[in-house]
This record gives sequence, structure tokens and C-alpha cells, in this order.
Amino acid sequence: GTVGDMSILDLSDGLLVDTGSDEIPVLWNDCDVVIGTPVTVNAPEVVSGGAFDATIDIADVINLDSGQFDISFNASVVNVTGVDSGSIDGAEVPIDMWSLVDDGRVRVLFNLPGATGVSGSGSLATIHFEVTGTVGDMSILDLSDGLLVDAGPDEIPAVWFDGVTTIGIPVAANAPESVSGAFDATIDIADVINLDSGQFDLSFNASVVNVTGVDSGSIDGTEVRLDGWIFRDSDTIRVIFNLPGATGVSGSGSLATIHFEVTGTSGDRSVLNISDGLLVDIESDEIPVVWIDDEVSV
Repeated sequence: GTVGDMSILDLSDGLLVDTGSDEIPVLWNDCDVVIGTPVTVNAPEVVSGGAFDATIDIADVINLDSGQFDISFNASVVNVTGVDSGSIDGAEVPIDMWSLVDDGRVRVLFNLPGATGVSGSGSLATIHFEVTGTVGDMSILDLSDGLLVDAGPDEIPAVWFDGVTTIGIPVAANAPESVSGAFDATIDIADVINLDSGQFDLSFNASVVNVTGVDSGSIDGTEVRLDGWIFRDSDTIRVIFNLPGATGVSGSGSLATIHFEVTGTSGDRSVLNISDGLLVDIESDEIPVVWIDDEVSV
């Protein structure tokens, strides 16, 4: 069905029999379900230190007029610093107010101007967060006490979906902003703990720059030994690395140095995009990471 449709799930003709072949008396209780509008926390799965935003997304709503919701979080991991209006198909969703209900929970109220409401998809609000925890900490971003009201004014059935955010290690491509001839890019990492091994893909515009080689990186004086690197296609390489021994390495430095040559002409630009990245610690657990691209100009 579609949003607002309801179905009773009706139990009938029921029979339970015991081991003496006697019928067991039963109360049969029905249930009903309603198809609701999805409202979803849209936040980065992994964030590094500093600030980030989460939007409260909504899809295919009809004649929305007003509403509210609470968003709860682990205040020792992240904290709300502000709330801005959302937008549904170009129409602003003004925030009437937002307030801290208690430690780790914010309430947001919104109200659309006019008597017709708004229909479509977009967001109810943008929530601004700051990171208060450390690497590996996780917080559920939990939606509760949600209410949507249409121009009727009737309640709009909704399904509220939470989000999860984890604080990760920043890994960034670091290249000169302007390049010519040959140049190097390092894949920098900060404050990693017990790194054992990993891999990443690096993509680029091969008509602008091309990879000529890859060398090992170094973290706090310890070599990050390359297991190997290959071209996956004409504009993507894969790099695999493994640290010797069972103790891993902690600290900051680089995972690898990528050697490039310029293949384009003046004014050309190429994004250096990191994807399919994976870091593993000495316990064989994945280390949460924020992968940060870079861009070069010829």
C-alpha cells in the first residue's frame, strides 16, 4: 500500500488442543499496522574530531504542517551545538524552537507557514554536532517522541529510524595544491593505536596525473611495510600494507608515499580519491576511519 493505509491482522478460526485432546480456551487478539512516512537520521557513519552535521530526512510526506521530535545521543561522545531549519522540495521547514531536555537529549519543534502544508521529500532539520569523545567511541542518534501533523490537522503516521556515529582515525591524501612534472602525495594518518595492517584504493584522473610508484610510509619512526600495489584499472591503484611483528604501531605519520607524473595540461584538475579503505589492529579488529580526499591542479 501507500502511506496512511492500514490493515488489521485478524486472528480467526483458532484452536489449541492439549495432550488430553481437550480444547484450550484462548483469547485471540488482533493487531493492526499502518504504513508510515519514513523519518531517518542521516549522519556520517564515522567522524573525526571537530564538528559534523546530521540531517533528519523525510520521504514522500503529504501536507505536512508541523511536528516535533527528540534526538538522544551519548554526550560523552558527541554533543549538539545548534539546530537549523530543514527543507522539503524547496520549502523551508522553520524551527520554532529547540532545547536541551536533559543531558544527551534535544527536543526540536517545527511549524510550516500557511494553511496548506508541504508535500514531498527532504529534511525536517539539520543538527550540528561537536565531537566530545575519543577514537573508537560510538553514539546512537536516537529519534523518539516524534509527531508529524498535517494541515487537517491529523497525525501523520511515521516510522522513525535512528543513526549511529563512531569517532574514527583521520586518513588523508596530502598532495601539493599545484603540480607540474613529477610530484609525491602522502597518505597521512593521525593518532592511530595498534595498527597492524590494511589497504586502500586511490583513484585519480589518468588524463591529468598518473601513478609511477608507491613507497612505504612511516609512523613515529616505524616503517609501514608495503605488501604490494597494483593498478586495478587505468585510474585506480590498490595499496596493501602490513607492519612486522605482533605489537603493531601507534602514533602519527603516513601509510604510503604515492609517486605521480603529470599527464595533463595547465588548468587541468584531478581529485585524489581514497576508497575501499581498511585498517586492522593487532586484535584483528577493524579500526574506524575517516578517509579524506585531496585535489591537485596542473
